[in-house]
Amino acid sequence: MTKCLTHGLTQSLLALYLFLLSCISFHSSEIFAEDISTSRIETKKTTQSTEILSNDKEKHSRNMKVALAEGISTKAIWFGFEQEVTIATRHETPVGKAPSIVTVITAKEIKHLGYRTFVEILRTVPGFEILKKGDLGEVFPAVRGFAGSEKVRVMLNGHLVNSPRTGSAFQQFDDFPVENIERIEIIRGPGSAVYGENAFLAVINIITFDAKDIDGIKVSGGYGSFDTEEGNIVFGKTYGKVDISGMVRYRHTDGFDGIVESDIVTQIDTALASLGFPPSSQAQGRVEDWREEYDLNLKVVYKGFYVEGLYINKNMGPFIGPQFALADESNIEQNYVFGEAGYRNTFDEKFTIRPRLYYDQFDRNSYIEALPENAHVPLDTDGDGVIDKINTYPDGLIGNAYIKERVVGTEVPFDYKIFDGNIITLGFEYRLIGQTNPHFFTTYNPRTLDPLDSLQDQADTYPFIKEATRRIWSVYLQDAWDITDTLNLTLGVRHDEYSDFGNTTSPRAGLTGHS
Repeated sequence: MTKCLTHGLTQSLLALYLFLLSCISFHSSEIFAEDISTSRIETKKTTQSTEILSNDKEKHSRNMKVALAEGISTKAIWFGFEQEVTIATRHETPVGKAPSIVTVITAKEIKHLGYRTFVEILRTVPGFEILKKGDLGEVFPAVRGFAGSEKVRVMLNGHLVNSPRTGSAFQQFDDFPVENIERIEIIRGPGSAVYGENAFLAVINIITFDAKDIDGIKVSGGYGSFDTEEGNIVFGKTYGKVDISGMVRYRHTDGFDGIVESDIVTQIDTALASLGFPPSSQAQGRVEDWREEYDLNLKVVYKGFYVEGLYINKNMGPFIGPQFALADESNIEQNYVFGEAGYRNTFDEKFTIRPRLYYDQFDRNSYIEALPENAHVPLDTDGDGVIDKINTYPDGLIGNAYIKERVVGTEVPFDYKIFDGNIITLGFEYRLIGQTNPHFFTTYNPRTLDPLDSLQDQADTYPFIKEATRRIWSVYLQDAWDITDTLNLTLGVRHDEYSDFGNTTSPRAGLTGHS
């Protein structure tokens, strides 16, 4: 029994450094109610009018017609037919004509329903489920039964924020603040024909407030469960022809306070107790679900020109840990920054151009204590199924991985209105992605698991994380045509050329009808 147990533990530990390297761098369209109080207000009006005019049949009949018209108008707002979205076709389109299943969540709903973070909002979207990993506590979505954050494209004001290495945006954006969100537009379903990579299950666009939406400064803060505290400053003002808006935010929480009764080190301690080895497990103990985050966002608009930037600094605990062993010295730090400059102008009410240039940088520095101080690891060095060596790690089994990702890109989309109700969109995009400056420090030899005297850089000896470059050329074409007032046709195709593994072409066709 001890043989099988310790052999299994050894296999788990042999996978540790690979884990650290790979995971640590480490129709009808749908819309939620625009105003949840609208239906109650309209009902009250109708009731009051009926009581007052009950003795006047003619006036009562007229009033009922007005109330019916108001009710129809309210219903139109409720189902989103008067709302316009950009996510489905890259230009403003009424929800009822969008060739996708679109959900829109507005600032009013966010405020009234008490959402505090980005992922809390997503929990209410049909077909979405938000899950959490038990090892490092990372949040990820499941959409229509398929899990994977790398398959969901997340954008901020149209800017892609997914990490090129992991494909995920949720490591940075799960706790993104709601105070500066004007609305969230969501495509539930594939969007690769419009947006390319990461758009297999869904596309999400977070749209922030403009200067005209705020016209001043809003300061808010709060304290809640799990020692959660936060402060927010949202600002926006117009100075002549210049609009300035943005956000400053701080948030800290101790997170979920769950207790781990026993962990993998508890099993090792039990197996080695008869040999006189002292226990080293920290179970029973609390999970490390704490998070601390700083967010800065700034947008400046002058006529058709704009500049926008975002900075996120996030530190977090490892929840239980990559080996499901409690330890007390782990810290995962993530830094994300992007800057974008662009221009938008329409000529003769027919031709619109929207060129943009952008830069993104992702830094992740993960200091992971996979096993606590004085942990013991039984090893089968010759593979015969018999334990022949037991290593002890006075400082714990530690891996410290760091990597930097950089993205430089440009996109030039054109919209041309051939006639009323028909818009042709043509776009070109180029992205240069670089994975640079990889480092991997350990207190053990990654090949033999023998303990070392100190943290040592293994990047050259065991270069599992390598510097890499990828270039992506993309072109897309789309025709959105209102065939009639109630029938709309969208046809499109996108071609992406990747420098490292080939190319892909994604077609699109959508026919929508509404009353």
